Amino acid sequence: MNPASIDRRQFLQAGLIATTLAAAGRLPLLGAGTRGRSGIDASTKPYAIKPIRGYLQRFSPSDSDRALRKKSDYGLTYDIIHWGGANQRTGISTNSVIGQISINRKAARGTVLYDVTQRTRIGGVENCIKAQITTDNGNSLRKWTFRSYHVGSNGVTDPLSKITETGDVKNGYIEINNGKCRYGYAATQPLMTQWTLPNLLMWEGSPKLNVTFDLLQDLSLFKANQVLRYDGEIQLNARGGQALTLQTYAQVGEGILPIHYLCDSEGYPQLITSSILSWALAASKQDA
Repeated sequence: MNPASIDRRQFLQAGLIATTLAAAGRLPLLGAGTRGRSGIDASTKPYAIKPIRGYLQRFSPSDSDRALRKKSDYGLTYDIIHWGGANQRTGISTNSVIGQISINRKAARGTVLYDVTQRTRIGGVENCIKAQITTDNGNSLRKWTFRSYHVGSNGVTDPLSKITETGDVKNGYIEINNGKCRYGYAATQPLMTQWTLPNLLMWEGSPKLNVTFDLLQDLSLFKANQVLRYDGEIQLNARGGQALTLQTYAQVGEGILPIHYLCDSEGYPQLITSSILSWALAASKQDA
């Protein structure tokens, strides 16, 4: 597909291709071990880091602060890591940084406000997402505004790429409005999105964690019956041979390949891995 003309709906649907590639051996399969069992192909390093093995030698963990995790207002910035296949001789993946995500959280009278900015560059085209999200104190979505657009290599925004949607949740029913039509889903679990899940782990992560929820990916694509649970401890070497011990959590559910969250001793998700696209924590800050 031509990245200059691809729209958001096409991009989300294209994610289904990942399942086919994985079945054909073209993607790094990620296991989600339970009860101490090892993951798929455990002999080639822990499965949770397979999509980013070529990036680890450049990765330095962001400094984490226990005091920051206990604050209501903070910001996290993640680099977006692209998996570009594996070297046939070494089996090490080819990884490149194609964008960045900033997530800023602020508590406000019984609710939590998130301001999200995500930018990726593919084929010379910059894909931009901006979202303002309101959740309850339990991380479940209440309402949101979503905007996306593409900026070409000439620096001009493509007017046909502009999308604005608003959404809310009332009594379990999700309604999304793009100004031309409305569509919706029925949620039976707490509703979360990928941009708010790091906060859940920062506050509730432990070996006893076992959470069931519904996922609204990119605030548009509904994926029911997700489970996030503890998946054990792993050791890895980062930039300069720095040895790291991280606690892993695995997310499995309808419509996704397994997603792994690798958290440091302070609860920060330093790495979030899943087949083609992964996140690496680049910075964290406490808001005034």
